[in-house]
Amino acid sequence: MSAVAETALRIVVEVLAGTRPPHQLSLVAVPAVCRGLAPHRRAVPDGRRIVPPRVLSSRLQRPSHTIAETSAVVVMAGRVHAVALRLQHLRGRWRCTAVETTAP
Repeated sequence: MSAVAETALRIVVEVLAGTRPPHQLSLVAVPAVCRGLAPHRRAVPDGRRIVPPRVLSSRLQRPSHTIAETSAVVVMAGRVHAVALRLQHLRGRWRCTAVETTAP
């Protein structure tokens, strides 16, 4: 489970930071999450170097056997932010069903 949570967290953070295209969220998230995160994606000016985001720390909790929640402290564009994901086991796959973040 932890590998799934780490992958989902990485994809979400990279989309928010602008280093990954938003359509790749569909690999780990339900459509509502994909639509909800698209407007939050950072615009990266042309010709500027993109600094990849870094996960400083993360935690994983399992409130039930079909739900997992992960939270992380990340650095994006030189600023520290919190990111939290809710993962649910739906139709045989773990999918991100909710995201909360302090990132703009």
